[in-house]
Amino acid sequence: MKRSVLLSLPLLLWGGLLLAPAPVRAQAVPAALRGRVFTSPQPIEIPSSARGMLRKLKRQDRVLFKRDAEGRWTIHFVAFFRKPLPVEQMGIVVLDPKQEAVAVAEVAGQKGQTSLATQITVDSTEAPGKKHLLRVYYAKKGKPIVLAEKKIVLK
Repeated sequence: MKRSVLLSLPLLLWGGLLLAPAPVRAQAVPAALRGRVFTSPQPIEIPSSARGMLRKLKRQDRVLFKRDAEGRWTIHFVAFFRKPLPVEQMGIVVLDPKQEAVAVAEVAGQKGQTSLATQITVDSTEAPGKKHLLRVYYAKKGKPIVLAEKKIVLK
């Protein structure tokens, strides 16, 4: 079965660069957000200050995603890493209930980066209506090291 993956244009945040993932400002990220991912079918508006950030992100957060007119699921997300990115490359994967990848993307990053705001598109899954896992990771000695993850449902 052919599975194609699309990672479309990332969000433009704080005058970020087009065609590059937008890191959220590290100094504005509360410790309570480490390892958390906020997901939405629409682009997520990230507050410009730390004050009330968690509350504002929670209001936009969704777990259930429905197919679009083309039969795909687009997942916009903001991930706050458990620890700063130690390399310049990271991966994004959506795993089905059998832990098989239904969408995979590689993203350039910067050493020390603590967050990522972008989107990923899932073209198909053999388990619609069941929990999937959105994971942001980097590879160390060929093994994935999880930076942040969240369970979502593709309906």
